[in-house]
Amino acid sequence: MIADVVISSRRFTLVSLIAVLLSFVVWSGINARMAATNIGIDKDLLYLFLCGVEQAGQVSHDQQDKLVEHLTAVRAGEHFIYRAKMRAAYCNNYPFTSLSMYFTGKVQQSLGMTAPERDFPEFLFLAMWWGMALSGAILGILCLLIVFWAARGPLVIPLFGAIALAALFYVTIPPPSLSWSLYQSTPTPPAPLVTLHHTFWLSLHAWLNPTGAYSPFSVFPRCLSAMIAFAAFALRWSGRGGLAYWAPIAVSFVHQSEAPILLAVMIACDLVARPKELLRPACMVPILLTLVLTAMRERMLSIMGLSAVQIVIVLGVPIGLALLIFAVPKLRAASISLGSVVNRFRANCFERVPLPVADAVLILLGSFVLVLLCYVVSRNDHVFRVIYLWSELYPRYIGLFQLPVFAGLIYAAWLWVLAKRKTATREALAVVSCLMLIIAVTEWKRPWNSTAGFIAHARTLENALGQHYKPIEGSFSKTETPWYYLMLRRAYLGGSGLDEYFR
Repeated sequence: MIADVVISSRRFTLVSLIAVLLSFVVWSGINARMAATNIGIDKDLLYLFLCGVEQAGQVSHDQQDKLVEHLTAVRAGEHFIYRAKMRAAYCNNYPFTSLSMYFTGKVQQSLGMTAPERDFPEFLFLAMWWGMALSGAILGILCLLIVFWAARGPLVIPLFGAIALAALFYVTIPPPSLSWSLYQSTPTPPAPLVTLHHTFWLSLHAWLNPTGAYSPFSVFPRCLSAMIAFAAFALRWSGRGGLAYWAPIAVSFVHQSEAPILLAVMIACDLVARPKELLRPACMVPILLTLVLTAMRERMLSIMGLSAVQIVIVLGVPIGLALLIFAVPKLRAASISLGSVVNRFRANCFERVPLPVADAVLILLGSFVLVLLCYVVSRNDHVFRVIYLWSELYPRYIGLFQLPVFAGLIYAAWLWVLAKRKTATREALAVVSCLMLIIAVTEWKRPWNSTAGFIAHARTLENALGQHYKPIEGSFSKTETPWYYLMLRRAYLGGSGLDEYFR
């Protein structure tokens, strides 16, 4: 094993170069395919663009507040009003993608490529497409560079294998139905019955294919956060734990709600596997900065209707128990005794295994606990929290940590393989490289959607906007897309915007 590690180290530059180049080709191929399929004139992406326009100061936030007033005045459905309020409240959640769209539009205008006053649908689509696709591709490729720059010796192949395995599963395994997964639709059937058994199987399916909404190969902000998380764990495993703790700060500017999840999991892994690491200033400083930034910017809990009193109670119960144990001598002695047992168990189970393996096992155990928690709480919670909080929390967790878990599990097997076979590095590199080349050719050679077709579809929306507001049952996209289109059009071209539409 030691001899093979030495060989791997000598070949670090070549092995890492092959791994990073093939990872670029495969990741960018799937990512571009997702961009061609999912980036278009639709409510969610128009909303992201509008948030970029607001953050750049071109237009105020008043239009989103007026949207809620208009919906209330026309007695729109409660769900439509809730969604409008929710979006208005977390417009600062995705500054990276939102501002990328806005500034791409500015660049196109300055170069004379498009102009909103000449052809607004074309300007809007191209600014959204290039802003989202190009900025996401740059960030994803930067993360892959960090991953293979940080990796050394036997860590390179597991990281490379994780990308290959996740890509293979993504393109071959049908995606699970994760949307509103904990909300019990009626009638049943045809809607599936929401049970704990079904939810656990759904989560296991999601580990293989988190779907385009959560996969690290996709284009959405939460997917880019997964790439940053992968880079963070590669840094952790290469001995750069302090540098890894800066990753949640980067995530907070890509998808604010993902940052506390990443930070909490990294801290939990260190508490179990190497608690002394958390006492280092190199780790404490970015942790404290992330907590301050999250407290200043995170609004998801309040948006979901969880009051400050409820949050204080949840945080106060464990603090109160800790103070009680400290104050009562018998309880303090019992807790010290129990703590020593737990510490010995922790040291025997996790400190003695490689850090990538320990992290992967802990994250997997955490996913089972999270699925159980989401299921139990969702059974008696408000319907909108079931849909937008509990049904999304565990898929986000899985998508965020799919690549680190795959890499950690592969690492456990890889160490055993290295001990048995001296030429394993060359053979594994050849096998994984061939797999990656097959996936890359498959993704890049398939026909691509026409940009002209998307622009033509965007132009048809102009005709629909001549009509007044009319809710379309069963289609949030058709009902809500005109709202954000009109707000963007008003920001660039002026006009009455929503006032005329709802009159």
